[in-house]
Amino acid sequence: MREKTESFRLPARYVAQLLDLLEARGVDREPLLRAARIRSIDTPTSQVTLGQFEALIRVAEQASGRVDLGFELGRRLDPTAHDVLGFALLTSPTLGHLLRLAVTYQRLMQPFFAVRLHRSPARAELVYVPVAAMSHRAMRLLQEAIVVSNHAGFETTLKERLPSYEVWMSIERPPHAQRYRDLLNVKAHFADPVPGLRISLPATLLDAPLAMANPRATSAAEERCKTMLRGASARRRWSEWCRTMLRESEDSRPTLGQLAGFMNVSPRTLARYLEREGTSFRELSLEVRTARARQLLADGSTSVTQIAYRLGYSDVASFVRSFKARTGRPPGATRRAASTRPRRHG
Repeated sequence: MREKTESFRLPARYVAQLLDLLEARGVDREPLLRAARIRSIDTPTSQVTLGQFEALIRVAEQASGRVDLGFELGRRLDPTAHDVLGFALLTSPTLGHLLRLAVTYQRLMQPFFAVRLHRSPARAELVYVPVAAMSHRAMRLLQEAIVVSNHAGFETTLKERLPSYEVWMSIERPPHAQRYRDLLNVKAHFADPVPGLRISLPATLLDAPLAMANPRATSAAEERCKTMLRGASARRRWSEWCRTMLRESEDSRPTLGQLAGFMNVSPRTLARYLEREGTSFRELSLEVRTARARQLLADGSTSVTQIAYRLGYSDVASFVRSFKARTGRPPGATRRAASTRPRRHG
């Protein structure tokens, strides 16, 4: 059962930015909006659901023939794109203050990822963890948009003081990965085993003063952000979130304790949430591993033995028993059936 994605809503101003860049490339916005069942993005309070957003980017990629829309969207999202929160960010006294505001009011920009700021003596890390169950396409577009828009913010506020820094994304290396080399002082890594993304900066950068610092303006803008945040809410189906995290982790197999840690709850609490939804971590893990096994068997380039160990089974026999119990036939039969099935093109 898919999560009710209407509970996660994105401010429509970001959809408007995406549609603007598509129109600049000759793609008419109206058919896209109709296909995604989005009625209005014209008012300051307009929002779109996660389901609508996923439908929009699916048809947008089909209509444009591009898979770099997240990168392109990120280039448009400097701090001025974030309404009153953007004003608070730009007038912050230091980069550290700016990042703490971004962490606190992240849901005013997008509610699909939670973000935390970790500081050690040498490094400061922004860590984005998915909190909504979303498609792989949405995960890819949003991660790229976040990385590139953050870079735009760093360039706007730090200018020539921006040092070299690194980012890690859990998405696979995209066809346009070389475009990240054009981002000044960024070293991008892909296929990180933990779902989400990390941005690592020198810790001393947090104390860097910003040129547009205005404490009074920041304070006034933050008060408005507090009011707006109180009106933002989202419900979560924990089973769908765990399923997404397990799927996006590919072959790294996170534990119940690790997933609980991402959300600042105990493993027992997460297990109880899953039980209330009629499932368990073990059941979800087996479900995701079985789906992954089906994909690998259909692909045909990996042996059954390799698949078994890749998915974390202690031996091939355990994998065969588990797969047959869940699908009704052994891996070999599934592979033979897939090899005789006509392949789709286009």
